[in-house]
Amino acid sequence: MSSGNFLFLMVLILGPIISISSSNWIICWVGLELSFMGAIPLLLADSSFISLSKESVMKYFCVQAMGSGLLMLGGILFYMSPGTSNLSELVFILALFMKLGVFPLHFWVPSVTAGLNWTPMFILLAWQKIPPFALLANILENTQWMKTPILLFGGLSALAGALIGLNQTSTRAMLGSSSIAHTGWACVGATFGNLWAYFFIYCLSFALLMIFCMMNEEFMMSMGILSLSGLPPFVMFIGKWSILKSAFCSNVFFMALVLPILGALLSLFFYLKFFYSFYLSSSSDSTNKKYLALPSLAFISLSGVVFILFF
Repeated sequence: MSSGNFLFLMVLILGPIISISSSNWIICWVGLELSFMGAIPLLLADSSFISLSKESVMKYFCVQAMGSGLLMLGGILFYMSPGTSNLSELVFILALFMKLGVFPLHFWVPSVTAGLNWTPMFILLAWQKIPPFALLANILENTQWMKTPILLFGGLSALAGALIGLNQTSTRAMLGSSSIAHTGWACVGATFGNLWAYFFIYCLSFALLMIFCMMNEEFMMSMGILSLSGLPPFVMFIGKWSILKSAFCSNVFFMALVLPILGALLSLFFYLKFFYSFYLSSSSDSTNKKYLALPSLAFISLSGVVFILFF
C-alpha cells in the first residue's frame, strides 16, 4: 500500500471514531465527511473493474454529496432551533436515509455495488454506515414522534430490499439489495433497541463473506450468503431475534413487525437461489487448501445454535 492510500485509510478509520466520540453535532458531521472523503480515493484506486468501478464511485459521490448538504441543512434547522417545526427533523431524517440507502432513497445502492470489488463493497455497505446510524439513534432519543415513521420506513426498506433482490442475477447487486433489507432491520432496531448488536453481527457476517469471495471459495461463499439470511442455525439469527425480542418487550402492536418479517421471508428466495448456485458449482477437492473454512463455518453456524440453547 502506498503512503497516500495509507493516509486515506487512516482518515477513513478515524472518521466514524470522531463522529461517535464527539458531543457536538457539527463535529459528528465533520467525522462523517472525513470518512466519506477518505473512502473516495480508496475506491478510485481499485485496479479491477476499471470502467464499472469509476462509474459506481461517481454515482456514490454524487448521492453522498447531496446527502451531506441535506444533512448540514437539517442539522442547522434541528439542533439550532429544536422544537420549532417538524420540517427540520424530516429533512435530517431524509438526509440520513440517503446516506444509509433506506427506502424511499435506496435507488443508488444496487447500481453502485454492481460495479465494485469486494473490499470497496464492505467499506460502503458496512463501515460507512456507522456515523449515520449514530446520528439516527441520537435523533430518536430527542424526538419521540419520529419513531413511528422510522419504524414504517425501516419495514418498507426491508420489504423493498427483498423485492429488488428477487430480480437480481449478479452477486454484487444481490448483496446491495441485501444491504437495503438489513438497513431496514437496523432502523427497526434503532426504534426498539439492539441496533448496535444487530449491526455488529451483520458487519461480522458480511466481512466473512467478503473474505470468502476474495479467496474464491465457492462452498464457503454459499454458506456465508445463507448466513446473511438470518436462518436460526446461523449467527445472523441472533441479531434479528434480539430486535424482535426488544420489540415484544416494548409491548408494540404486532402489526408493526409484519413488514420486516415479510421482507425476511421474501429474502430467503434469492438467498437460497445464490446458495444453491455457489454450492452446486463448488468442487469437493478444493476445501483442503482453505484453512479458514472450518473455523468460519463453525462460527457462522454454531453461534446461532449456542444462542438458541442457552438464551
